Amino acid sequence: MTSRFFKMHDPGLHNKQQVNSGYTLIELTIIIILIGIIFLFAFPRLDNIGDTKLRSSARKLAGTIQSLFDEAVLKKETYQLIIDIRERSYSVVKSVIKGEDFDLIDMAKDRTNLPDRVYIKDVIIPLDGKVSEGMVTISFYSDGFVDNNVIHLSDGKKDYTLVTTPLTGKVKVLEGYIEILEEE
Repeated sequence: MTSRFFKMHDPGLHNKQQVNSGYTLIELTIIIILIGIIFLFAFPRLDNIGDTKLRSSARKLAGTIQSLFDEAVLKKETYQLIIDIRERSYSVVKSVIKGEDFDLIDMAKDRTNLPDRVYIKDVIIPLDGKVSEGMVTISFYSDGFVDNNVIHLSDGKKDYTLVTTPLTGKVKVLEGYIEILEEE
């Protein structure tokens, strides 16, 4: 006797139909392996996060240098990029030349701090040599010239070198620590 609400267990029914009650261990293992392969190729590696911060910091500083060069030429004004190695920051200052000295007259832009674990290793300027502590000033002149410089950024594992071309203001961002100044 069968009810509308309950099925009665018929021992003969079990032998006639095979009931599939779930996945086998082999099927589950294959699915887990496939998910692992997808994660391996689809998501970036987590150890590259620090490198991404370093690379983006190098590109941002390079962009700042290039835009300062352009702004100095277009507005016929002199700007200075002040790099504070200890504070891991840089800022832009508009200045006026009076005689042979600069008078700083206006903070053109706020100070930019580097992200955690990214620091300025050193700055090389021909007149000052290699400076690895304190503050460094790079001048951008209204006649289309920037002080020759090489800036090294690091995250402790990897380095980037920024080489500025004095006549064009273009910045080459190179992977690794490169110490030479290019004369162009």
